[in-house]
Amino acid sequence: MPRGGQEGTVARPRPGRRPGLSRHEIALAALEIADREGLDALTMQRVAGGLGVGTMTLYGYFRSKAALLDAGIDAAVEDIEPVSGRGSWRERLYELVHAAWRGLTRHPGLVQIRLRQPVLRPESLRFSEAAYGLLLGAGFDRAEAAQAFRLLFTYTFGFAGLSPSQTVDEARRQAAAALIALPPEEYPHLTAAAAEASQAMAGEEQFEYGLERILDGLEARLGERGLAPPAPDARGGEPGKPADQTQRDQDA
Repeated sequence: MPRGGQEGTVARPRPGRRPGLSRHEIALAALEIADREGLDALTMQRVAGGLGVGTMTLYGYFRSKAALLDAGIDAAVEDIEPVSGRGSWRERLYELVHAAWRGLTRHPGLVQIRLRQPVLRPESLRFSEAAYGLLLGAGFDRAEAAQAFRLLFTYTFGFAGLSPSQTVDEARRQAAAALIALPPEEYPHLTAAAAEASQAMAGEEQFEYGLERILDGLEARLGERGLAPPAPDARGGEPGKPADQTQRDQDA
């Protein structure tokens, strides 16, 4: 008679943990699937199969796919390169946003997650906290700092989503072929600029161009309001704050 005392019943597997398997390892495996194959391919079964464990084992670590996605977000954020925290507000903001974009190019799955739901994990909000601090320190009030940050955020995520680094060459080839095929008499400007337009479809150089123009605008906005941001000290600290304290705040 099967265990359980009633003939014809089968004991259901219970969630458990495998020795040596960590939550972080599972999160990285899930993130790898999302990055490589897209978010729709990410299932508990796929992750379990890749790790060589049963699906119920994963439920001993994560109660749901949503919880696993949260851990994947944290894993992606942890992979973002640290920034030096030195230079003017503009230089530091450029470095911060550029590092975030590079992180998104390594983990396109994070872009897909953000398109479906807000990314409001405490770890992911460290980027927002750092950017707000730089904008407020530059002289923007809280309302305009929030608007400026939203501009930078949507540009960075939008560029990563619409111009993924994995398909730069393909995007340029497709654009060039489409533009060259246009009748010049109807599209004189696009056909004449086919090479330049296709080059601008994607790539780090194009991202940097857009980021610089946004920062130009923010800098000009400060000038319009008559706000001159205080210069950092020679060691890269924030005005009014020792450099070692600035570094500790960034590391926190």
